[in-house]
Amino acid sequence: MSDKGKVFREILSWLLVIAIPVVLVFVLNVKVFALPVIDQSSMHNTLFEGDLVYVDRFADDLSSLKREDVILFLANGREKQGLWDEISLKFIDIADRFRPKEQKVNERYVKRIIGLPGDVIDITPEGAVYINGELENKSYVVGLTPPRDQTYPLTVPEGHLFVLGDNREISKDSRNFGCISIKSVEGKVRFLLWPLSRVGTVK
Repeated sequence: MSDKGKVFREILSWLLVIAIPVVLVFVLNVKVFALPVIDQSSMHNTLFEGDLVYVDRFADDLSSLKREDVILFLANGREKQGLWDEISLKFIDIADRFRPKEQKVNERYVKRIIGLPGDVIDITPEGAVYINGELENKSYVVGLTPPRDQTYPLTVPEGHLFVLGDNREISKDSRNFGCISIKSVEGKVRFLLWPLSRVGTVK
């Protein structure tokens, strides 16, 4: 083999060494997990700005989600329609890293599931939340829950979820934009990875 051929093979082998892990991480990040950093204050005191969390992408359908789960989902009514959409979203995420915050294309929220399909949600003018007639009384709730823009009682439609932030008085959630489609859900927030002082399961 000529020196030129040896150089070519050496370059090709190095490219494969670099490309295979990159492709593997890309695929895992699209289909298995995500590691977003929280940039919202709407989930205090469960999650804070700067927290690094592990999102389980396998938990993105009604069979794997339940009331009180914390989820990551696409904002502004966007939905995933298949694998190509998931890949496209990831490429946009990469491009968003180089854009100013106000010009980013992909926007996501982290909220807690309060209502599943068929659940009846009622929020009183005084800020009390009733789920299927039972008063919500959870330790993770911060502040009262203003009813905002929706008409109550509200029945969660099929294929949708009613979500609220834990920091109820400032959170922008289903009280503002209505129930979200299950197709907008990208996964369940399972673990807090950073800061080290608070590492653990997200409950």
